[in-house]
Amino acid sequence: MSAPILQLQDVSFAYQKDPVVKQVSLNIHPGEFVGILGPNGSGKSTLLKLMGGLLKNDLGSVLFKETELAQYSRKRLAQSIAWIPQEHPMVFPFRVAEIVLMGRHPYLSPLTFETEKDFDIAGRAMEITDTTHLSGRSFNEVSGGEKQRVVIASALAQEPEIMLLDEPTSALDIKYQLEVLNILKRLNQENGMTLLLAMHDLHLASKFCQRLILINQGQIVKDGTPEEVLQKEVLEKVYDVRIKLFRDHEDGSVMISPES
Repeated sequence: MSAPILQLQDVSFAYQKDPVVKQVSLNIHPGEFVGILGPNGSGKSTLLKLMGGLLKNDLGSVLFKETELAQYSRKRLAQSIAWIPQEHPMVFPFRVAEIVLMGRHPYLSPLTFETEKDFDIAGRAMEITDTTHLSGRSFNEVSGGEKQRVVIASALAQEPEIMLLDEPTSALDIKYQLEVLNILKRLNQENGMTLLLAMHDLHLASKFCQRLILINQGQIVKDGTPEEVLQKEVLEKVYDVRIKLFRDHEDGSVMISPES
């Protein structure tokens, strides 16, 4: 197996005095499609932000290609790791094409303008995410599912090696959830993109992710394949609820419902 592209070594983080991530260690290898699962407040989003350098860990080390994140400039880090938040508030009426082109900012110097190469890369990102037809529309006017695809296109325009997504399907109906996850699946399989997603939908996580990391109270409970992680006893303990678990033996995905 190739060397890890991202490593966490005994990482801890607290907001003020409240510990949120506690001595987490894990390796992410190039080309992995990883889902991070856990109850609300378990530390999923915080863990992703630590991986992307948006938060500075209190203890331990976060390394990208065996070098601590703190050693990278913000510009260099933005060229390598793309962060897609759960919500996309947009006050100014930017057009979709402008939003996607913003993904090229890490490659621009102050007072310089986008080149033909930048426009070409942004155009390809819109083609991949099926957003080209939206290019002239205001970002504020497109649907939630379209917004998510536009933001993914902007992240793609960064040409990152890793994409971190915080609950990318949480506010979408099932049609747009599948659209977004299928785009991510193609990016992973055809482009070799390394993907880490915080998710709450266990069925979709088991259907699309190759590897799952289940966390609770800031610590890793289970790390492995969907079949290894999504076990009835483990989930009942973590989510504190009795469940029925049904496994699809064709694709390995699971369906979960409360036990009456």
